[in-house]
Amino acid sequence: MFCPKCGKETDALGKFCQWCGSDIVANPVTPIATPEEVEEGADVGIYAGLGRRFIAWIVDTILILLIGIIVITFFSLTNGLRYAYYLLVQRAPIDALTEAGTVDAAVFPIITALGVLIIIIPWLYYAGFESSRSQATPGKLLMRIMVTDLEGNKPTFARATLRQFAKIISVLIFFIGFLMIGLTEKRQGLHDKIAGCLVLLQE
Repeated sequence: MFCPKCGKETDALGKFCQWCGSDIVANPVTPIATPEEVEEGADVGIYAGLGRRFIAWIVDTILILLIGIIVITFFSLTNGLRYAYYLLVQRAPIDALTEAGTVDAAVFPIITALGVLIIIIPWLYYAGFESSRSQATPGKLLMRIMVTDLEGNKPTFARATLRQFAKIISVLIFFIGFLMIGLTEKRQGLHDKIAGCLVLLQE
C-alpha cells in the first residue's frame, strides 16, 4: 500500500509509514475517481426526441414564412423576392431585371429581401421565443417541449442566438448536426452542444 502523506509504497502490515512515520490507519487513502466514474451531469428532465422536434420545426417554419410575407409586404421588399425568382428559377440575366438595367439595382433588393426572410426573422423568432418565459416557440409549445441551458434554466437571448446561428454549421455538414439529436444520449443536436442547451419535455 501507499502512504497517504508521502506517497511512497510501504508495508501493508504496519501501522506507521516506514519512510515518514505517518499513521497509515488514522489517515486512510481516499480513492480518486477515474474520468469514467465522474458523472457528466445530473439529468434535469426528460429529453425531447427527434420526432417531436421535427414536427415543432415544421409548425415554426410555416409561421416564419407567414410572418416573413407580412414583413416583406409591409416594408415593400417584394421586388427583391421577384428579382430572386427570375434570377434563380427563370435564369434571367441580372441586368435585365430592373428598369435601370444595372446589376446594383437588382442585387441590393435581392440581398435585403432574402436577408430579412432567411436570417433576420428566423433569428428573432427563435431567439426571442426560446429566451422568453415560455422557453419555447409556438411549435415547441404545441409539442410540449422547451429549450434550457445545461442546468435546466431559461437560456439567455445571447445563448439562444448562438444556438440559432450554430444551425448553419449543421446545414453545411449535410444536416448531420440535426441527425445527432437521435443519436446522442441527451438528444442534443450539434447546435445544442455548441450553445450548451437541452430540449426537454415540459412538465
